[in-house]
Amino acid sequence: MRQTGSLALVARAGQKDRVLSSLPLVMMSLMSRGVGGLLRSLTGINCSQTIRCTNVSSGIFGFQCSPLRCFSKGAAPSDYPKRPLSGYLRYSVEQRPKLHKQYPEAKMMDLTKIIALEWKGLASTEKEPYEAVAKADLKKYREEVKQYREALSPVQLELHREQRRQRLAKRKSVRKKRELTALGRPKRPRSPFNIFMSEHFQDAKGTSSQTKMKSLRDEWERLHNTQKQTYNHLAQDDKIRYENEMKSWEEQMIEIGRGDLIRLNQRKRFKKPRATRASSKTNTAKKGLTGSSHKEGFSGASNPKQHEE
Repeated sequence: MRQTGSLALVARAGQKDRVLSSLPLVMMSLMSRGVGGLLRSLTGINCSQTIRCTNVSSGIFGFQCSPLRCFSKGAAPSDYPKRPLSGYLRYSVEQRPKLHKQYPEAKMMDLTKIIALEWKGLASTEKEPYEAVAKADLKKYREEVKQYREALSPVQLELHREQRRQRLAKRKSVRKKRELTALGRPKRPRSPFNIFMSEHFQDAKGTSSQTKMKSLRDEWERLHNTQKQTYNHLAQDDKIRYENEMKSWEEQMIEIGRGDLIRLNQRKRFKKPRATRASSKTNTAKKGLTGSSHKEGFSGASNPKQHEE
């Protein structure tokens, strides 16, 4: 029994080492459902709670909450009930400090991957304590949300719905961008100023990115039109590159059945002309008529007595 237990511990340690040695993979579904839920629960904190937000987030995820984020346009009201953590996130919060002490040089994505593998390997009885607390907190959260909405005036309720629609629209836009990136959509063409900025950004004046961009913008405005002509030609070449790559990419999307990703002004290129479709229908009808006439002729030839009668 001792030998079996030691072998299990060795295998588990080997599994962690293999995970840490592998390249960090972005776990899209895990981060969007798990970490996103915790971030959404922390966005409605006001300035008096900023210190607590910083301590919790820095210990768990390694980032700090700023008042700008807390008062963002799409954030929920500060008195709105906070969504509780799921069972997996509770387990993650509990295990992350332990793994961080064991692997101090590991990245957050590596630790997240280890925790996800451990959670997947847990038995249902081991997950039950975390999920039971999560279910109880979720029930309490729904009751608090119901009471909160009942106390709102019609104007406040409509404002809350509008903010929720904005958050959902923003989330949908982010997901679509991630999907297009995963499908390998070509990058948009750069403008002449963007090309100029990428070439001179390192040598620009200023300590921050904003000051550098401002100085580059002023320098771009002072350039003569003949000096800008070079960047205009480069931008035109980049636009041609983009159009060629987009045509190839859209053909690939048609092959895999993702015609919804085709640009609206390019969808006519992948549709059959009406004349072609009408001719194909005519040819099909003619084939049907010729096929039926052949059958009738064959039946008449096989029964000559019917013709004599």
